[in-house]
Amino acid sequence: MTVSLSGSPSAQIWQGQCAACHGAAGEGNRALGAPALTQLSADYLTRQLQHFVSGVRGAHPDDDAGKRMALSVANLSQTDIPGLAALITTELPPAQPPVTLKGDASRGEDYYVNICSACHAGNALGNDALGAPALAGVNDWYLKSSYQSYLDDIRGTHPDDFYGAQMARLAPALAKGDDIDDVIAFITTLPPRRSP
Repeated sequence: MTVSLSGSPSAQIWQGQCAACHGAAGEGNRALGAPALTQLSADYLTRQLQHFVSGVRGAHPDDDAGKRMALSVANLSQTDIPGLAALITTELPPAQPPVTLKGDASRGEDYYVNICSACHAGNALGNDALGAPALAGVNDWYLKSSYQSYLDDIRGTHPDDFYGAQMARLAPALAKGDDIDDVIAFITTLPPRRSP
């Protein structure tokens, strides 16, 4: 997909460092483990980029995707990050990733409402005040791999990752059988923050 961006420093960073993995339009690339980003809030993206730059994310020895991401953004300055996050959420077209996982959305709705919605909101659009990202409109395969990384103590273990630690403590609630697949199946039925 061809995307016309401003000639801003943020656009130059996106085109030079981010688009190769996340796609020119931010649509993601499963083969590279790079999720779509356009449905996430600028606050969440800013925090995650800061975590990658500072070593809060991508430092765990088993976090191969995180290590690649940390290396990719290591040269970003603290002044680059907010502009890049804003570009992703305002200048790139909203992605609507295809469904790739199967699950029982009816069963997943019950789990989502009772376990996830308090932080991620009933519509899965997230809550920046609670540090909870949007889940609707994010690649289902990425949701599952992220959740698994919390279960495997790969994410949420760094002492400076307050919100990640919260998620790591809650993750075991959906550790049995197909629970997470069912929750993700429900999430994929919800409209994203930005419509394609």
